[in-house]
Order: sequence, then C-alpha cells, then structure tokens
Amino acid sequence: MSETHIKRNKDDSVDGKTDYERLKKMTEGEIEENAKDDPDAPLLTDEELKKFKKVKKSKD
Repeated sequence: MSETHIKRNKDDSVDGKTDYERLKKMTEGEIEENAKDDPDAPLLTDEELKKFKKVKKSKD
C-alpha cells in the first residue's frame, strides 16, 4: 500500500473553498445526501474504513 503525502506552501490558504456558514445551517441528513451525490469523493464502506490506521502526529 502506498502512502500519499501532501505538501503546501507556507502562504497557501488552509480554509479552501468551504462555506462554513452554509454548512452550519445544514442538518446531518443534508450533509450526508450532499456527500453521497459528490462523484469526486465517494463515501467509504465500513470495510474500507476498517483498513485505516491511526497515525501519530509528527513534530516537524
């Protein structure tokens, strides 16, 4: 299994394009429906989630 490391420049925004005000007003059901409809980020199955390993935060 390969690891993916994402690096960003010091001046890059950490907020992205998330509309947090809109998100705060949404119900859990609405959030889940939006997630299901997003073809770029398919939801993981329980079996896929079980494969994740907890990692310790590095002190870099």
